[in-house]
Amino acid sequence: MVIRAHYDGKVIVPDEPVDLPVNEPLEFDFRPVEPEERSRAQAEAAWERMISQPVLGLSIPDEALRRENLYEERV
Repeated sequence: MVIRAHYDGKVIVPDEPVDLPVNEPLEFDFRPVEPEERSRAQAEAAWERMISQPVLGLSIPDEALRRENLYEERV
């Protein structure tokens, strides 16, 4: 099992919920995340935060979403 986590200076904190047995001894093998993987993981975490916290009361009228209102005409 791979768990993405970060060290906050005191403890290791998982970046997402994990399903691990409570009060069971576990063994971990730590390795730093490569820069490319790190940026992808950060983007995925940001996306998860964004979709988990919708903006309540936000309403975009259907007319505003019509194609001709979304894109400018090229001259």
